[in-house]
Amino acid sequence: QCRIIAMEEGGDVKGVFSRFCALSDSIKTAAEANGKSLMYDPKLGFLGTCPSNLGTGLRASVMIVLPELNKDVHKLEEICAGFDLQPRGSSGEHSA
Repeated sequence: QCRIIAMEEGGDVKGVFSRFCALSDSIKTAAEANGKSLMYDPKLGFLGTCPSNLGTGLRASVMIVLPELNKDVHKLEEICAGFDLQPRGSSGEHSA
């Protein structure tokens, strides 16, 4: 299994995605050059250890700073739930 994280400050989402794709393609090419392949199922797409990432195997996230809303964590969670979003801290999942 491999996890690729591409990130940068600013709003260049296309640039970050391009870097992600370039590295992903390089890993695929290297695997194939060694007679290997990425796990892929015709029905489910790319396979990994997390069922929520089936298909493309891609998960995207955006980090923004909301200093006033962060003062009331319950309100933040309530607002995020209304948009089917998950609030996370700067250290990722389950961080405050």
